[in-house]
Amino acid sequence: MVTGNSSLELSANLLALQESAEPLLERLDPPRRAAVLMAILALVITGITLVACVMIGGRWVRRLARHELGRTKLTIHIENQRLRDALQPILPEGQTGETTVAKRSSDETVAGG
Repeated sequence: MVTGNSSLELSANLLALQESAEPLLERLDPPRRAAVLMAILALVITGITLVACVMIGGRWVRRLARHELGRTKLTIHIENQRLRDALQPILPEGQTGETTVAKRSSDETVAGG
């Protein structure tokens, strides 16, 4: 049962819906439309800039990770300690500042070997 009154309200609602189907941006006055578009553009540019910074920063960090560091006091100390440990069985005993002579098999000097 549709009464004339409700039919009229329905058509008025449909007409209002059709008018409101126009995009919100087009319903704004020109100065506000320009402001909204500039704000959207600023957000897009900011997002692109952030993505570019992350990509450049990631590339920089990868380059740092691939870069081989030079010898430092710590690495030299560790290398020296490993060498001492490996040579321990054949190193002479005594102070390291002393001059040591290893036992030779003979006193002959071999020239032109």
